[in-house]
Amino acid sequence: MKKAVVIGAGQTGRGYLPRFMFENGNYEITLVDKNKALIQLLQEDQAYCIHFYSKDRKPLYIHGIHAYLSDSEEATKAIYEANYVFTSVGEQNLGDVARQLKAGLAGKKKKTIIMTAENGINPGRVLKQHMQEEGIVAEYVISMTAVFCSTVKLDKTRLDILSMNEYYFPFDADAIDTIDFEGAIPVHDFEKFLKRKIYTYNALAGLISYCGYVKGFEVYGDAANDPDISKTMDYLLEDLNPSLEDYFQITKEDEEEFAQRAMKKMKNRDILDFNIKNGRAPKRKLGPTERIMSPMKILMDHHRDYRIMEFVAAAALVYWQERQGLNNEPMLEKSPIETFCELNDLDMDSKIAQDVQYYYEQIMKNRNHVQVLDIIDSKAE
Repeated sequence: MKKAVVIGAGQTGRGYLPRFMFENGNYEITLVDKNKALIQLLQEDQAYCIHFYSKDRKPLYIHGIHAYLSDSEEATKAIYEANYVFTSVGEQNLGDVARQLKAGLAGKKKKTIIMTAENGINPGRVLKQHMQEEGIVAEYVISMTAVFCSTVKLDKTRLDILSMNEYYFPFDADAIDTIDFEGAIPVHDFEKFLKRKIYTYNALAGLISYCGYVKGFEVYGDAANDPDISKTMDYLLEDLNPSLEDYFQITKEDEEEFAQRAMKKMKNRDILDFNIKNGRAPKRKLGPTERIMSPMKILMDHHRDYRIMEFVAAAALVYWQERQGLNNEPMLEKSPIETFCELNDLDMDSKIAQDVQYYYEQIMKNRNHVQVLDIIDSKAE
């Protein structure tokens, strides 16, 4: 039996990653998390079910797992004995993971394969930098995967997950040759692959979640199928697809297929997901390398219409303004537009800042009846 540790037992950490190992049948699975209540439930039940949105297969009963609290002696020992360590904690928390790994890898002789499952341009590089700063000298290799599968906690259950029946597991083939998971797809130049995901999938996800939020939609699929938001996505892709084709030097067919796969997933009403959940961490998502600003800059550089991404930035600021202090969202210490400019090193009198401020004000003015395209059309290019 191979031994695998998943650091981060949230929705992806227990609803997506363990599925591949459990169905392989050759893995002993340990979940590690800092949430004491969650670990207590996992230790008591030692099992949970993964249910599937479209009910196209019976629920998968995950059992025989171990669960330990972060920084515990048991977690440290599990990492020491592991062949694989997966992370699913959010890129901003990889420094904490490095400290956990320092304890677990101390004195270890055999090589450990560490795989990140985080959003980001190159979370593997981020983790490696943290590990180097911690002075970790054990033998290890860091690979990456990208998660294209939606998962949510199933209400009125202790631990169960509702998930897509998705078996697409791309992995960084420049770091490891293979991984014995169903649907494992080797991908070279994984940073480029992650950028494509962020600038296409995540850009559309940001549009849906933040525009859906300001329009009053709770459910993600309802927002994606709203005629106003659906048209906005179509208009965005008319400019974004050719810009990304040139940026990544890929074919028209390749990028359009990639984008349409994203659209099909996001408009699938069988997939139950929520705009507030998908909008979490607006500070990170409004940053210069993320799903709003990077596509906006690419559109600008290719002399394409970028007003939609400016509107999405404004909607994200409304989300942050209204959600600050809730569910660990940081408080805004300055005005939303000042915060946005500081995050992206913009002058307050820059065109982007002025445009985003205009859209922000229009959203707030029409707070109970936001029409995305009407507001965008109210401001000429």
